[in-house]
Order: sequence, then structure tokens, then C-alpha cells
Amino acid sequence: MSLEQLKSDVAELAAFLQQAKGARVKGVLTTAKAEAEREIVNLEMKAKIAAERQAAGPNDAKRYLHELTDYGWDQSAKFVKLFITLNGVQACTEENVTVTYTPNSLQLHVRDLQGKDFGLTVNNLLHSINVEKSYRKIKTDMVAIYLKKVKEDENWDVLTAIQKRLKQKQDSELTKDGENPESALVNIMKKMYNDGDSKTKQMIAKAWTESQDKAKFGKEAGGGLDSFGDL
Repeated sequence: MSLEQLKSDVAELAAFLQQAKGARVKGVLTTAKAEAEREIVNLEMKAKIAAERQAAGPNDAKRYLHELTDYGWDQSAKFVKLFITLNGVQACTEENVTVTYTPNSLQLHVRDLQGKDFGLTVNNLLHSINVEKSYRKIKTDMVAIYLKKVKEDENWDVLTAIQKRLKQKQDSELTKDGENPESALVNIMKKMYNDGDSKTKQMIAKAWTESQDKAKFGKEAGGGLDSFGDL
């Protein structure tokens, strides 16, 4: 989809949002708008990188852009901090590691790291940041990005608004099973499995298998970890 069409979609979704009344409708429209905005940022970043490569010369144009998705984050009273692992990044020049900030997003671009380019985009931050006071540091095998909070001491329980909505939805689903502790436990385990890394999934799968092995004939169906089904 073209950049112009995406911008048109965002404007139309914003207009619908102003008219929407129901919470569910607003949630769907907000998610769709955020996704379109993410695509816009990605297209603009790729266009910017392509322009930089063209200006730099043919050697830069041959490098493939690797889009990063993994990072860790933490916070202090004044900053939200992102940590992106990139082996050997300390060998890059300052000019080759850039971060572009907006009040609600960031774009990291690492050029010519062992012959490759890397990019990370995070849109729809949970709260606004101070663009002028945000910065980054190059460390050994890591880029650390410091996002200055507009409201100091404001706690970010998640990094982005989309993650917040997903967390609220998951919490709501768990609350529905509040009167049935066993069902709530199964839902929590399912969430851990779906959100976990490969090691976590292996541990949960092992626990489920062991519970199956210990099951006796005549045991009531649907109890304990048996309710996992096809995670």
C-alpha cells in the first residue's frame, strides 16, 4: 500500500474515532489507526534509508536492512530505557548509529555494522516523551536509548499503548473466570505459554505432559493442566 493511501486511511480512521461511542468500536478503530501509522513510519524510514544510501554511494545501496524486534526495557523516575543487543556495535561510528524521535515513537538506524544495516521502530508509546532530552548511548554489543518522560515519576506498566490494550483485554478475560480458580489458573498458564520464550514453552509443555502421565482412569475430564488442550 502506498504512503499516500496509508495517510488517507489514518485521516479517515481518526474521523471515525471522533464519532465512535462504544468502547469496543473505539478499540478496533484505535488499533487499526495505530497499525496504519506503524506502516507509515516504516515506509518513511525505508525511504529515508534508501535516500541516505543513494547519497552515500553504491556500496551502501547493496546492504540489506535487518528489522529488529527484540529489546529489553526498564525505567527510572525520569527516563524509559530501551536496550538493543547488537554484537560489535561499539565499532560503529557515532554518525552510523542514529535515533529519530517523535513525542510518541522512535526509530533506531544502525548503518554498516559488519556489512549490514539494522533498524528498530517503536510506535504509539504509552505516554509522551520529551524529544529534545531523549538520547542514546553506544555500549559494548548494545545500543541504549533513553526516552525522557514528559511527566517525571509517571509509571509505565508497559511500553506502548497497544500493549496496554492487549494487557487490559487479557486481564478482563482472566477476571471472567474469577469465580472458577481452576479455569483462571489454566488461562494464566496459557497466557504464559503463548507469551513465553522457547524455554518457557518447553517447561510448561513438560508440566502438561507429566500431568497427563499421572492421570488415572476415571479422573474427571477438564481438570488441572488437562484443560490446556492444544496450546
